[in-house]
Amino acid sequence: MSFSDVLQLAQIGKRDAAAILLKEEFGKLQSPEQRVNLCKWIASCFEGLQDFSSAAEWYEMTGLLSLGETSSDAANAIRALPEYEKAREYYTLCEDEEKVELCSSVIAQLNKCFVAS
Repeated sequence: MSFSDVLQLAQIGKRDAAAILLKEEFGKLQSPEQRVNLCKWIASCFEGLQDFSSAAEWYEMTGLLSLGETSSDAANAIRALPEYEKAREYYTLCEDEEKVELCSSVIAQLNKCFVAS
């Protein structure tokens, strides 16, 4: 199945099936940018399904992958910050206090990176 087929599944409302197929394809991607984009897309699929716990996990993964995307710590922090903020938002909705605290800690560290640069 191609990515365009997966996108069509999502567009016709079968986001859960599309997300599952994309998860399987994730390991095949080589480029960090491709992985980040795929994680964001999977997160948005779960968001559309109102599966906020899964969406949070994928936004957190997007943030983690963004931290290693380039050789610039500041650029990586800029890319990762909104992803961790989105993950924290959804963990808060799910009342997962441990994950909320983890994301808050990472966000604080990323903000320090901005100040240092």
